[in-house]
Amino acid sequence: MSRYLTSLLGFLAFRLGLYRALLRRRAIVVLFHRVDDRCASDAISCSVEKFDRFCSFFRRYFVVVPLSQLVDKLRRGEDIGRHLAITFDDGYLDNHDTAAPRLKEQQLPACFFIATDFIGSTKVPWWDREAGIASEWMSWDQVRALAAQGFDVGAHTCNHVDLGRVSGAEARREITESGARLSAEIGGPVSLFSYPYGRRHQITENNRQFIRDAGYDCCLSAYGGNVAKGASLYDLRRMPIAQWHLTTYQFGFEAIRGRLWTA
Repeated sequence: MSRYLTSLLGFLAFRLGLYRALLRRRAIVVLFHRVDDRCASDAISCSVEKFDRFCSFFRRYFVVVPLSQLVDKLRRGEDIGRHLAITFDDGYLDNHDTAAPRLKEQQLPACFFIATDFIGSTKVPWWDREAGIASEWMSWDQVRALAAQGFDVGAHTCNHVDLGRVSGAEARREITESGARLSAEIGGPVSLFSYPYGRRHQITENNRQFIRDAGYDCCLSAYGGNVAKGASLYDLRRMPIAQWHLTTYQFGFEAIRGRLWTA
C-alpha cells in the first residue's frame, strides 16, 4: 500500500474519530533518535519541523504518558487505550538541546534511553560514520538535567551492542553496567531498558533473562507494531518515526494496523 494512500486512510480514520474504536485496547510507543536539521534526511534523524508536527499530532489524538506510567498500567492490567509514550535512543546531544525544550513547551513526557559509554565521548558509531555524520553526544550533566526535569531515563547497554550476537558475561555486563552507571549518575533507580537495533533477531531469550535478572521492569524493541493490553513487559514493541513517514496521518494509519517494520 502506498504512502499516499495510507496517509489518506489515516487522515480519514483520525479526522472522523474512527481511531478511537480501533485503538480502544492498544497503546503506541514511538521511537526517535535525533532531531537535527543538519542531518534531517539521515535514516534515523528528524527535522525540527517534522518533530513539532508529530508532537502536535500526539497531543491532539492520544493520551500521552511517561513510559514508566504505561509500564505500570500494563502491569496492573489497567486501561491503555489510545495511550502513547515517546522515547529516544542512544543519547544524542540534540535530545537535550532541541527535543527536550520542545517537549516541555508542549507538556509532553518522554523517555531517553542512553548508551552509557557514548555519553561525554567523541565516538562515532558505524551508522553515523557511513553517513558522514560527526556524532554529538550529551554530557553527564545534560543527562542529569533531563532526569531533573522529570523525563524518564533508561538503559540502552554501554556500547550499543547487538544483543542477538553478544552473549554470556559480555552481554550481562553490557546490560547490568549500563543501568548501574545511569543510576549512579542521576541518583535514582533505572528500571527501563531498550535493546539496541531493536529487530526481532537482535536479542536472545538468554539476554532477555539477563534484563529481568538485572531488575529492569521492561524491555523494548524497535521493529514496529503496537502494544496490546496483556503484552509481555519484556517484549514491548515500538514504532520508529522514520523517513518513510510522509505525514503524521500515515504514521497514524500504520499505528492502527500495527505495521511490523522489517527495515
